[in-house]
Order: sequence, then structure tokens, then C-alpha cells
Amino acid sequence: MTKRRLASIAAALVLVFLVTILTAGAARAQDLETSAVSVVLLDPLSGKVLFEKNPHEKREPASVTKVMTLLMAIEAVRDGKISLQDEVITSANARAESDTDGSVVFLELGEKRTVEELLIGIAVGSGNDACVALAEHIAGSQEKFVELMNQRAQELGMQNTHFTNCHGMPEENHYTSAYDLALAAQEAVKHPEILKYTSIYEYRFKEDPPVVLWNTNKLLAWYEDVIDGLKTGWTQKAGYCLAATGKKNDFRLIAVVLGCPVPRSHFQEAIKLLNYGFANYTSLMVTKEGEAKKVLPVLRGLRQEVELITASALSVTIPKGEEDTITYVVNAEQEQLTAPVAKGTPLGQLVAFKDGEIVGQVDLVAADDIPAIGWRGLLGRVITYWFVPPESGR
Repeated sequence: MTKRRLASIAAALVLVFLVTILTAGAARAQDLETSAVSVVLLDPLSGKVLFEKNPHEKREPASVTKVMTLLMAIEAVRDGKISLQDEVITSANARAESDTDGSVVFLELGEKRTVEELLIGIAVGSGNDACVALAEHIAGSQEKFVELMNQRAQELGMQNTHFTNCHGMPEENHYTSAYDLALAAQEAVKHPEILKYTSIYEYRFKEDPPVVLWNTNKLLAWYEDVIDGLKTGWTQKAGYCLAATGKKNDFRLIAVVLGCPVPRSHFQEAIKLLNYGFANYTSLMVTKEGEAKKVLPVLRGLRQEVELITASALSVTIPKGEEDTITYVVNAEQEQLTAPVAKGTPLGQLVAFKDGEIVGQVDLVAADDIPAIGWRGLLGRVITYWFVPPESGR
């Protein structure tokens, strides 16, 4: 029997095993067991944690660190600090990563690559050299880039995180937690580019000599209709790690598993968590961003009323079959306003309830600027009110 045939049979057996897990009946949360040291299952829309185990334990994240590196890079593109088509020249520091035990995409000293090519090299090939090259392009040095990573981590609420490098190789004081990585992934999935790059399974990175990158997230191949991104990691101390995201019926979940003991167990544990979440929960959109929910009168304004709109979308995560139990109320802070009113001013809240308990809320803000009316305009309005007949359309 050929090696190719044996490999095909082995892959088929792994696939059957994982499909069995994926399609198995839903387990109750208290019956879920995982070999991972730390796990978090998160609905990124609502931010609700559906399952956790040691979520805040400080762990080495290995290459799952690169979720944060990718996020920082894409945010730099979004903010106009860099462009996807910028050419990045490989420095000696980036080239030196090829002399370590970490994953690289074999950048040569002085080699020119676009920002987008480096992003793919990180997302698919887990290239530590690509991480350093990109970090230097964005911040001038890896050290400065890491400072920005830690600053952004604090902004995202990652309270048990401290980075010392941009790629995840073991270093003292480089740690995070399953929950913190879930927060980073929650922010990352807001960017379609990150899902685009981390969902690439095979990529020809170089022609001469040929270098083909294969994504280490094998769930992309085994469950391409569900899994669409994020990052694996492994070191001897960190164990097998994975931040995975997938979507069923427009319901997205994020699973983070850290410290899995044996090869491929991180895939098994992530699928187990996602299977549980998809089987038992759904996400309900209570309101979209910018929806008008109330109209308030405005005194002494060029316009006499203003709409209150939702400042952002609001989704809640609920057990399947309980969609009808969600209600909401609109609370305005005042019954009427006095001009001027600035667009975007918070003026109330929309509060969602389930069984009498608050499950989410979003600010209501002024939809438009309402300037104050001058005395002449006010006088004209009074005259119009008293002397124009009703049938004239006042």
C-alpha cells in the first residue's frame, strides 16, 4: 500500500472521528469535559461566555499571540498608518528568526515583501520572521510594536496579558489567558481581512526556490463550511493551543483552547466546544445600529424634534427556543430637550430583558444636530402659530 494511500486512510479516519464529534447530540454544559487546561467559548456579537474552564489562568499562548499581531497590523491599515501595498524590506532582525526553532517563511536579508504578503505569511505560515518585519514597518522596532500590543490589550480589557514579543516564542513574562485571547479574537473577527487571511489553507509564497505555506489549522480543510479562521500555536511548555472561529446559520462563535496535551487534541476540543454552542444557543439581534426608537420635542431649536437612535447594534445570546422571552424598554433621560442639541449626544438607553433580568443595553443618541433658533426665527414661529389658519397647512 502506497504512502499516499495510507495518508488518505488516516485523514479519512480523523475526519470521521471529528465529524462524529461535530454531529453528536448536544451535551449539557455541566457534562462538557475537556483535556485543555484553559478554554473559553464566546459569542463575539454579545460578548457572552457560553462555557469556560480556568478562563483567567495566565498561560503561554505560543503562536496564538499572532492573533494580536494581525489585529494590530489590520488596525494600522484601517487607520491609514500603513498600506497593504507598502513594500517592507527584511531587516537583519527579521532574517535572524530563521536561525531559531520557530516557524518562518524564509525571508532573506533585504528581501522586499508587501504588507499583505507578510500578513499572509503570518496567518498561513505562522512566520516569526514576517511578524518581526511587519512590526518594524509599523512601529520602527519590535520592542515599540510590543509596547503598542500591550497598550491595545489593556484597551480591550485583557487584564491577564503581557507580551514581550510579536510572535509567541517562549520568553519570560510573555503570557495571556483563554479569556483575553477570546477578547482579542472578538475584535479580530470584526475585520473581514483577518478572516480572509487566516482562512487560506494553501499559499505559494515563493517561486524560486518554491515555498508553499500550509495552514496548521486543519479544521479549515476538515470543516470548511463552519470554520473560517484564526490561529494555532504550540510550544513544549504551552502545549497545543488554538483560537478558532466558525459560523452556522449566521451565528458566529469563538473557541479558545490552551494547553491541550497531544497533537490534534486542540482541534478536537475546539470542535467539541463549538458543537455545544451551536447546538444549544443562538444570537438574537435586538436592534441594529442607527435604528430610531423615540422622538423627543426640542424647545427653541431650528427643528422642533429629534430622533433618538441606537448608538450601536445590540445582540443577546440565549438558549435555542427562548427567543420570545426577550423584551426591551426605551428609557429617555428627559421628556423634552432645549436647543442646541449635538448629534451623537447620549440621551437615553435601550435595555433588553430576559425573565426580568437585564441581558444587554445600548445608548440612544441624537440622530442630528439641532441648532438653537434666533429671536427672529422664534418670533416668526410665534406669528405663524397664531395667525396662519389651520387649513393652510401649518
